[in-house]
Amino acid sequence: MSATKPFSLLDRYGLTQTPFSVSPDPKFLYQTPQHKKALAQIRFTVQDRQGLAVLYGDVGMGKSTLVRKLYDLYRVDSGYETILLTNPDPTSALQLLKRITDACELPRKRSRLDQMQELEAYLVDRYKAGMNTVLLIDEAQLLRGEQFELIRQLTNFESSSAKLVQIVLAGQNNLRAKLRLKKALLSRAVTVMTLDPLTLDETQLMIGHRLSVAGRQEQLFELDAIREVYRVSKGVPREIIKLCRSALTTAAINDLDSVPADVVNYDGDET
Repeated sequence: MSATKPFSLLDRYGLTQTPFSVSPDPKFLYQTPQHKKALAQIRFTVQDRQGLAVLYGDVGMGKSTLVRKLYDLYRVDSGYETILLTNPDPTSALQLLKRITDACELPRKRSRLDQMQELEAYLVDRYKAGMNTVLLIDEAQLLRGEQFELIRQLTNFESSSAKLVQIVLAGQNNLRAKLRLKKALLSRAVTVMTLDPLTLDETQLMIGHRLSVAGRQEQLFELDAIREVYRVSKGVPREIIKLCRSALTTAAINDLDSVPADVVNYDGDET
């Protein structure tokens, strides 16, 4: 007696991988015009060694995915050395500095001054070798107090014509309020960008893009379903992904060939 073949949502809809995961996988990033502009502006800032770029966005707007995209672009380029810090520890400036120097495989020093000198010497060597060092800090709204001053000091590491380290701060909108109080740092930002919610058309294109990357070219979500996803999600990418994941699962359980509007459910608070 043969065993029953387990149910596979992927097989049911001709998918090779899960299309709606909230993990920040860069290959699933649908680049709207605002995403393309943010990427271009940040990359120009880094390429020209101008020092500091800032990316704002509310919860679920895709900042982390965009930061991962930048990281993937630079880490395969032999002209760049890239450091990615996620969820920076807000305890002290010295701890933040040590996370940076640990990523550079530098020895730990007892004092912040000695650690800064160690890092500066390293960045000078990298610059002389033709390397461009990039520091990406995701969830930068967690930074506080002297950690912002540390970032400002790092922007002072420079030659006569270029910054020795290029810094990208990506954080939720309360980072904006924090930086307004750190005028000496904010004034050094060459690029400041904000990610806003998607439009209805962009929502449809994002859903299609994720399905295409996952292996399906044919339309799967009915137009009314896409409109319902947009209405409930208010164009926030993470909410779009969660709604689509739930709706696709419900459609599969009910053996539907497409995803209609009436399977788009939301368990959260719409207020």
